[in-house]
Amino acid sequence: MAWDPKYPAFGVVKIEGRNIKIYNNSGTYVMIQSIDAVSAQWAGNVLNVTMKDGKVRRYPSQSTYSTI
Repeated sequence: MAWDPKYPAFGVVKIEGRNIKIYNNSGTYVMIQSIDAVSAQWAGNVLNVTMKDGKVRRYPSQSTYSTI
């Protein structure tokens, strides 16, 4: 299932240790567990997460990703 439009519209993504928090307002978020993420940003309705090894994970939803 695709991201609720509230998440990319709010646009805030925060990496905390091995977790990525994706906010839909200033106090509500969902979390993705990640290994060694260095950055995360929205590209339309897809969340791109760059890993320390240089690979990029594209998350079209909270539960699925593909690796580039």
